[in-house]
This record gives sequence, structure tokens and C-alpha cells, in this order.
Amino acid sequence: MKVYVINKDGSQLMPCNPAKARKLLRDGKAKSVKRIPFTIQLEWDCEENIQEITIGIDKGSHTTGYCAIANGEILISGYINHRTDIKNKMQKRAANRRQRRARLWYRKRRFNNRSSSKRAFRLPVSIKANVEEVIRTINQLPLPIKAVVIEDVQIDIARLNETKLNGKYYQQSKRLHENLRLATLIRDNFTCQCCKAKKTSLEAHHIHYRKDGGSETINNLITVCSTCHSRIHDGTKTLKKKGVDGFKDQIAQRTMQGKIYLYSELNKKYKVTKVYGYETSAFRKEQGLPKDHDADALAVATLRTGEVIPFHKENFYTINFRATQTRRQFHDLPKKGKGRVRYQVNSSFGKFSKGDIVLVFDKFLKQINSIYSNGRLAFKRVPGEPFSSIPKNCRLLERQSSLVFSSI
Repeated sequence: MKVYVINKDGSQLMPCNPAKARKLLRDGKAKSVKRIPFTIQLEWDCEENIQEITIGIDKGSHTTGYCAIANGEILISGYINHRTDIKNKMQKRAANRRQRRARLWYRKRRFNNRSSSKRAFRLPVSIKANVEEVIRTINQLPLPIKAVVIEDVQIDIARLNETKLNGKYYQQSKRLHENLRLATLIRDNFTCQCCKAKKTSLEAHHIHYRKDGGSETINNLITVCSTCHSRIHDGTKTLKKKGVDGFKDQIAQRTMQGKIYLYSELNKKYKVTKVYGYETSAFRKEQGLPKDHDADALAVATLRTGEVIPFHKENFYTINFRATQTRRQFHDLPKKGKGRVRYQVNSSFGKFSKGDIVLVFDKFLKQINSIYSNGRLAFKRVPGEPFSSIPKNCRLLERQSSLVFSSI
């Protein structure tokens, strides 16, 4: 386990071991500033002798893996759980706006009047928020990160029809290139084209065998499961499928949006390097790493250097995002006998706010989920623990944050 260190001026330093952190806290040379991940701040200006820390990013639409490495070890790793409610909230907001416009029939209708939605290179709100969550995570990690290695698209389209191998792949000429294999599986929707099986071991099969002059291209490959593959080569099963064209259009649909914005923002502060997904997959299998987002991020970070770093989850943290405020005033539908009901009665009470971490009865560590109109603080219901309390029984430990770390 690592304890993260911040200098007196707020700059990040290299992490230390728990024993050293205890001595600094005992001698009054440091103070605790964050509970998860546990971070201390020095009481004097320390010389900043820091090593170059590289963070690998395995970008996904719902979950992104990250892994920061230096000195041959993992300093921090985990998952970024992206918000998935943004699009739904925007649609509800648009519906309320249309409904209000319909009620105000005496006002002149306006169309195509939102200049922000018409400007060049505009990103949809949900995609931009997804990208900015990755940027915020990198910026707020308690480490002096210098370099970022991020996984680009899964395959290299330019090499799909490349029949000549070079570099280290020359020694693996008898093995199908991972770029072609993965591209074939993606094109066929990870489905066996013989028995239509999905949740099984899948392989890329040459329609025209290489021994008969078959080419090493995407059009000569098809996805089959291991069972069908063996039967085809044994002669007990006949393959009637032919090659498939038009792969570039399918790849374009799977290419994640917002990557240009992500690269341009990260390049302002860090040294950014890109790798392909097929390279990461092959390198992860060579290293014997599990199929996890943080393991993929470790493979991304070490792909270019070839460094072998022991994989573990000692400094593993999941990151979630919570809205700290809302512009919404009322619920969508009125309640019987009450009419329109306010959406949020209290977001703060005294020194407490929603999302704060408090210690209840000096025993239970809880997060404030809601504040009732009478001032009581509500928590997540856990058997054997209080689900609400009055403010005088609670001690504030940490203020709310829209970026929430959680340990396993």
C-alpha cells in the first residue's frame, strides 16, 4: 500500500510507505488531507526530487482503466466508472422545455436559435463529459504524472491488407497477426459464422488455405468457434461463407468520438503517446495478465518499453462521479393533493452538505445522501448502522467532491 504525499505548496510528490507516513504525522511534520486515497501534506517545503511517472489509459465508453507506474511498480490503478445518466437527463430537460413552449402558446415560436449547437467541432454533451472525466481524473490523481499513454482505436486499418510482416512479427510469421484476428472478430460481431455461437472461444479461419495460396488479408478470413474450426479442418464440416467487404465503414462506427478533443487537452500538460488496441491485447497475453481494465491499462503503459511490472491490486481505487448541484426545480409529474413538488428541498444544512463524509456517534463512517426538511442527515441503509442522525451527533471529516474515490 502507498501513502500519497503533497508538498506544502500543493504540488504532488512521490508516494511513501505507511511507516514513513506514520512518523511524519507523529512528529507533526505532516497532516492528513484526504481519506481515500490516503494523502498527507507536508508542513514544510520539500525539495521536489521526483521520477517520471507514466499513466496508461484503457479508454472505454462506460468504464475506463487507468494504471500509473514508476520505478518498476504500480503506484495507483483502478477503474473510472463514467456517468451514464447525462443523456437521459438532457432528454428530460428537452421534453420539459418543449412542454413549456407548448403551454406558452401566445409566444412566437423560435427554431434553430441555439448557436452553441451549431458551432464547428461541437461535441455532444454526453461525449464531452465522458472525455472530461478522464482528464479530471488524471489531473486530480495525487501523483506528479508526466507522460500519458492512451489506447487509440482497436485495430490499425492501414495494416489490414498488409501481407508482409516486419519487426518482431517476422519471427511469428506462422501465427495470424493479432491486428487481423481482432479485426475479423469485430467485423463478424464476435459470432461464429457456422453455428452462431457467441460466448465461446472464437478463432479467425482462412477461407482459402495459405498452403493453397490464400492471402493473409481481411477478405480471406472469417470468424468460427474452436469446435467448428476443428471440424472444418477435419473435413466433417463444410464452410459455405465467403469473404466480407466494407470493413472500414464498420470500423468507423466503432471508433470512439471525442478522441481528438481528449488528445488536444492532454497535450497541453502531458507528453501523450498512442497505441493500438490489438497491440495491447497481444502484449497483455504475452505477459499473462488477466482481462481487466486496469491490467489493460498496465499493458498500455508498458507496451513501448517492454518493461515487466508485477500486477497487483494493492493500490486499486474505483472512481465515480456525482452531481453536486442541479438546476432542476420541480419533479416532472405533480402529486395528488400537493400539485407541483420541488425536486430538492435541502442540499445543505448548517455546516453539512450532501456528499460530505461524516463520523456518526464517533463510530460509524457515513456519507450524507440527503438532508431532510427537519435537518436530519440521511445515509445509505446498512444493517446494524444508523440510516439517519441529527447534525450534533455527526462530525465532519471530508467535504463533498464530485470525484469520489472508493477502495476495494
